Amino acid sequence: IWTLKAPKVEGVKQAVSECLYFKNIEKIEYILESVSSDISDMPLSIEDTMTGAKNRAQNVRKKWVIADYYVGIEWGTTDILGTKYIGGIIYIENHLWEWHFGFSPMIEVPKKVEKMLYDDGLELGPVMSELSGITNIQSQNGSMWAWSDDMFTRQDEFCDAFKAAIAPFYNTFYKL
Repeated sequence: IWTLKAPKVEGVKQAVSECLYFKNIEKIEYILESVSSDISDMPLSIEDTMTGAKNRAQNVRKKWVIADYYVGIEWGTTDILGTKYIGGIIYIENHLWEWHFGFSPMIEVPKKVEKMLYDDGLELGPVMSELSGITNIQSQNGSMWAWSDDMFTRQDEFCDAFKAAIAPFYNTFYKL
């Protein structure tokens, strides 16, 4: 897993523990490392967010880390029909170079935050610290948690995104 942020790591671990594909594996080892996404710290499109997730997984692979799966995680915003949304994306690549993306639920970005991100060019972490008084919110439960009244945590988001990305590796519909 190519992040050191606890909610992202715990989301992947939760998904693996709930995933039937891994039930018969006795030992699963997680290698945690922070690598560059090679994109902006605040992705403002779904394409940039996907690219960042993919780059993280591939950048660690370039370091010659041997693994069955390389998991890149990124979080960002996108514009859909004139409304800004935010969510997480996971990219998983296996040792055979097969790859798939998975997406978390998305939530609408509040207008004040949207202005600060898109018009003022600020990053979400400092914006949320200023508006909420919660420092380092991205390493805790995240903005979606704050905006959803605790219905979605960062761990929940990345658990769902991982499940969506791992299914095509195993589900027979993807092999038809």
